[in-house]
Amino acid sequence: MPLNLRKRSDLEKIEETILAPWAARSTRFAPTRLHAEPEHAYRTAFQRDRDRIIHSRAFRRLKHKRQVFLTQSGDHYRTRITHTLEVSQLSRTMARTLGVNEELAEAIALGHDLGHTPFGHIGEVVLHDILSGTDTLDGTLPARDGGGFKHNYQSLRVVEVLEKKYAWDGLNLTAAVREGILKHTRLRRQAINYPGFNLEGLHYELDNATTIEGQIVAVCDEIAQRTHDLEDGIRAGFVSLERVRELPIIREIDRRAGLKLDDRFIYRNTLIRSLVNFLVTDVMEATLGRIDTFMGLTGRSSHFDTLLVWFSDRVNPLQEELDRFIASEIIRIASEERSDDQAREVIRTLFRSYFLQPGLLPDYRLAPVLTGEGKELRKDSSFLRAIADHIAGMTDNYAELENRRISEARHER
Repeated sequence: MPLNLRKRSDLEKIEETILAPWAARSTRFAPTRLHAEPEHAYRTAFQRDRDRIIHSRAFRRLKHKRQVFLTQSGDHYRTRITHTLEVSQLSRTMARTLGVNEELAEAIALGHDLGHTPFGHIGEVVLHDILSGTDTLDGTLPARDGGGFKHNYQSLRVVEVLEKKYAWDGLNLTAAVREGILKHTRLRRQAINYPGFNLEGLHYELDNATTIEGQIVAVCDEIAQRTHDLEDGIRAGFVSLERVRELPIIREIDRRAGLKLDDRFIYRNTLIRSLVNFLVTDVMEATLGRIDTFMGLTGRSSHFDTLLVWFSDRVNPLQEELDRFIASEIIRIASEERSDDQAREVIRTLFRSYFLQPGLLPDYRLAPVLTGEGKELRKDSSFLRAIADHIAGMTDNYAELENRRISEARHER
């Protein structure tokens, strides 16, 4: 029997054979790209989406973007890219066990944080204050609402507009991947109004992704954050193991796994591993029951217009309590330790400098909005968005370097 390469059509047939009825099929979503293009010879539509994200410039920059802890303070703290890889791993495990499309879940997971700013969430807060008109940079900017800023919208903007590799803007991803990226966290429609989005196929009126795969990534993002923030917080000495063991969810895990605080290093590693397993298992078991109920009530095995992939009613309060504990005992202290005020001023100074001196921006940022010079350009709301795009794409190191370069040039004059 001759050996043959598996073609895309072969892989699509395998999808039909092995995936559950509620899984997304690449054949269904291949036509949902914003720009028509031929399909690949031996990769499915979702494989191409995943590959395009991995080969993007925005993905490479994630390695030098802070998650919670300063990377200079230790080699083992998470960065934005290690967080992304952990979300991807959890999403693939959950997708495979629930019988849905691993390539789709992986593509969404790898792209979900492409729009994150330098310096972690503080960068997101600063840019939102500026673009919502709350922060005028001490009177430098007009006090008008420019649409706000949120990293999930920015991630979608990256893959739709900002990446430049093809004859069109963006990466030309399928609607299922774009929707999953946008909806991996809250939409906050009232506060956010990004310009120029093509919302076709994204079901923007719904808070949750309409594929099981998109919903999987959203909950795996939560699980990854809970567990790695807890581990990093323990490693940094912000909380003691004794304090952590007082939490009801940890007491249950200790009891189930028979964990004892004999060797603190072994205990910490076993605890985090057991916590991940506990949360992932709970979500999958609860989800399978909800899918069964949904299909029984609606007769549908696609377009899931309600949230199905989430924790059970019993575990949800426990993980919410864990989240509050991490926010209070780890994130808050980390914010004080990592000099968020300094990061805030770096971003504000950069924004002010680019606004007052547009020539400091790279040509490719200015080109789409270059309708005038000086004051006329500053009246254009898309100019503010171009500045935000440039700053949001920076790594921590580059933002600090650029701020220092601009400051030194100013002093030389």
